[in-house]
Amino acid sequence: MAVLVSWGCQEIIDIDLTQSEKKLVIEGRLVSESSFQSIKISESLNYYDTSGLSPFEEAEVILLDDNSNQITQFNYNSEDSAYTTNSPIALSVGQEYTLQIVAKGERLEAKGTILKNATLDSLYYLSDKELESIGQPSFGEGYFLFVNGSLNNEGVEYFKLDVTVNDTLQNSRGAFSNSVLTSEFFGKEFLALPVPGSFEEEDSISLNLYTLNEDVYQYYVEFINLLFNDGGVFSPPPVNPTTNIKNLTDPQNEPLGFIQFSSVQNKSIVIKKRE
Repeated sequence: MAVLVSWGCQEIIDIDLTQSEKKLVIEGRLVSESSFQSIKISESLNYYDTSGLSPFEEAEVILLDDNSNQITQFNYNSEDSAYTTNSPIALSVGQEYTLQIVAKGERLEAKGTILKNATLDSLYYLSDKELESIGQPSFGEGYFLFVNGSLNNEGVEYFKLDVTVNDTLQNSRGAFSNSVLTSEFFGKEFLALPVPGSFEEEDSISLNLYTLNEDVYQYYVEFINLLFNDGGVFSPPPVNPTTNIKNLTDPQNEPLGFIQFSSVQNKSIVIKKRE
């Protein structure tokens, strides 16, 4: 009887990840609802740094209209580590805005238009048994939401749909990937457009539908691709999503992140047992 014994060698490789210069990370959503508008600014970390993102507190942030007139200034609020307006304001539908930021001696800006939102006529739910009774698949048990409505702009439109259930935003990887929408998949009028997910009796559900400019839609698409990148041999190398924030002082040193300019529509419903 022959016994074959193989010996394997393991070599520890120490990868030298050089320390890089910190980049600004900017995130914000400016909307048509009257509210305290806010953005967050922090600085990136090196690979081995586990301290967490630290807020950048020394920026100047202003919002301009399409004639470069200042509308409002944002001031740093230490309570939520964000730059916020001093009072509630609502951005106007159809108007273009510029958010201007001066930080670390550089001038940055993001532009966006508040597009007219879709019309959401009705929101309703059907149980899995009710769907089966009309010959429709339910893809599981529970209740399923549907919305009827129409679009109001020419060309392809882009949206983000935030779903909150019992005061908890649905933001898992799967829920997030299903929240970014394009009208290419449902046309100008939609009937029984499904809302992602299944729900239970007594669930209180709120929908916030945000319009997106195309550059922010593309940012979300690239971000979703990163979320599902498994690092395998067939996966592309990970890269940062393309920001819509320009560095006017040093175009080669763009920040990370994005600014979303959106109109918003809200719909709410509570799932009740059928009598």
